[in-house]
Parts: sequence; structure tokens; C-alpha cells
Amino acid sequence: MNNNTAKVLNLRPQRDTKNMELFKAIHRAQHVQRNFDLIKKMPEQDIATIISAATECTSKQNIAQYKLHAITNREVIEEIYKCTKYIPKEDVNVDQTGYINGHNQAKGAGRFSDQPQVLGNLVLVFEDYDNFRNFNFSEKQWAKIEYRVKHYVEGINLMPCIETFVGEVEYLRPFLESLSEWEKATPNQKKKVKIVAKILDIMEVDYHNKDELDNYIKTTHSTLEGDKFTALGVAAGTINLTASLLGYGTGCCSCIHDKLKLKKILGMKNYPMLIMGIGFKQEGKNRRVHHKNDQYMFGTIKKQPIQINYVY
Repeated sequence: MNNNTAKVLNLRPQRDTKNMELFKAIHRAQHVQRNFDLIKKMPEQDIATIISAATECTSKQNIAQYKLHAITNREVIEEIYKCTKYIPKEDVNVDQTGYINGHNQAKGAGRFSDQPQVLGNLVLVFEDYDNFRNFNFSEKQWAKIEYRVKHYVEGINLMPCIETFVGEVEYLRPFLESLSEWEKATPNQKKKVKIVAKILDIMEVDYHNKDELDNYIKTTHSTLEGDKFTALGVAAGTINLTASLLGYGTGCCSCIHDKLKLKKILGMKNYPMLIMGIGFKQEGKNRRVHHKNDQYMFGTIKKQPIQINYVY
């Protein structure tokens, strides 16, 4: 075992190998592309591949944690871009370039007023989505769960996904807590309520205690929220690498200053979580130059090294 990985493992692959191709793509994918060549048209097959990267990447229990909006319409993209603009208060000094507090072009000090990386040939917007609430188990799945409950042995997996089980608990909760609601339930609903009650007993959750049931639901929601952002990060990383391998530049933006407007533009039910711009790099132009202002260059920050403990 050696915690100085560089001495035992060369992280730079040999030239002209598949590993080197991937190595270069990974490093290219680190960089934000702030300007794009909009004269070129992205092939539909490339768009389809990038969308597949966003929708077919791994997520815990294969749960859909977000909705995806893919946009190539330039008018709509320009409106999305406006949602990233920071509108300063009257007492904030805005210089002649339109940027706040005399942004230092060389060192990257100060604050940016907008996010031109969202002006790509293709723009992806991730919408918040609590799909576990709609994760209704099929009758076949309920039959399997019922069998597992009846033959429960400590350690066996009762549910397809115990986190999404909270959606069933919330749906059936009125029948658990109210005798009048229980009497209104259909035979099938009563069957499911009994299964849910048994599983809660196994999990040592007292569903007769409102505070305890509330705490179980709240804690599970917190776990699901963490899973959501993990899934979002995995998706963004998969898209970045896929686009890089296809030769495109990318940029992520979570600085969405007018989320309500963006909701209306795309007809979203929930709020946007992330915007990604993907597109052709402008040849001969530094990737950090503002798409709409050649006189303005964004700063850059050197990537901090990740400590590696290589156990071999």
C-alpha cells in the first residue's frame, strides 16, 4: 500500500492509445466553453447521443430524478440566457463593458453578470422531478412484496427500492391514521395498507405515532434529495465526457437568477436545477472570451489536486 500514487501508477497513458484519447477528452471536459460557433449545425445523431448520455446514465435504483429539456431553437436559447443575467442594484458600480465592480480580466476577480456558456448550439435544462411520488408498484410487484413480507427473514430485501417506498407510505397514510378513511378504502387498498403497515413494523417505524412517521418521511426525503443531486452530477459528467469525445465544448450553469421566467419559457412544473450549453468551439478564439463581447475574458481557476490513496 502506498499513498503516493504517482510513484506506483503513471496516470498519463502512452501516446496513440485508446487510454490517451480518453485522457485528453477527460481533461478537455474540465474547461468551460464561453463562446460557440453558431454558423455550424450540430448533426441530429450527435444531439441524440448527447441526450442519451443525459437520460441513460446511471442513477440509484434507475429512478428518474429529473426531467430533461433539450433546446436548439435560437430564440428560446437567447431567452434562457437572459435568465442567467444578474441584475445589479442601483448602487452597484457597472463598468463600460456591462460587468460588475470592474471585473479583472486577467485574474478573474469580481462577479460575472451573465453566463454565456448557455448559448451553445444545443442547450440542456434539467428540471427538478420527484418521480418517486409516482413510483407506483405494479400488481405483480405488490404480489412479490406481499410474499416477501409473509416469509420475511432478517436481511432480505423487501422492496424494489426502500427509498421510493416512502411514496406509497404517503399515499396510503390516510388509511393508516383514520378509521373513517380505512372504512372507505377498497379491498385492494386495504390489502396494500396491511403490507405497508407490516413493512413499517419491520423497519421499527411506529405509524401510530404521528411525529415518528413524520420523521421517517422527512429523513427518507432527505436521502432522496441527496440521491437527486448525485444523479444530476453523474448526468452532467457523462454529458461532458460524451460531448468532449464528439469534439464539442461544454459549460454548466446553476446561476439561474430568474428561475420563474425559465419555468414559463419551457412550460416546466418544477424549478430548473442546471443548464448546460454544448456546441462547436470558435476556432482561433480563446474559450474564455465572452460569446457576445470580444473585449471581455472570464477568469480561470486552476483545478485543485484530488488526493489519491491507491491500495494495491
